Amino acid sequence: MNYLSVCSGIEAASVAWKPLGWKPIAFSEIDKFASSVLAHHWPEVPNLGDMKNYEKWISIKPELIIGGTPCQSYSTCGLRQGLRDPRGNLTLVFLAMVKKFNPEWVVWENVPGILSDQTNAFGQFI
Repeated sequence: MNYLSVCSGIEAASVAWKPLGWKPIAFSEIDKFASSVLAHHWPEVPNLGDMKNYEKWISIKPELIIGGTPCQSYSTCGLRQGLRDPRGNLTLVFLAMVKKFNPEWVVWENVPGILSDQTNAFGQFI
């Protein structure tokens, strides 16, 4: 299985999926520290940078897209602004990527607060 990982962080998914033989074809990460970790452990995998630029990315055909978009706008520890928070809107970018690349599988992770934020974000995503 090949996959595209967005909001990759230091790439826990790749560590977990390595024993399964799954291979990342690209990452999308903008944090400098996380990007350096990715470059060190997966030098052959391109980091495509800001996920908001997905329409300009090279033609890729992931079988799976995984992402953990920022959770601050949904978290019960935050202001719970949901889609009114620009970080919450990155989930809409994630969904647009899914539509464009049309993978067979999608894995999206977030916080429990996504089910009860002020904008009914999860209901809108579905």
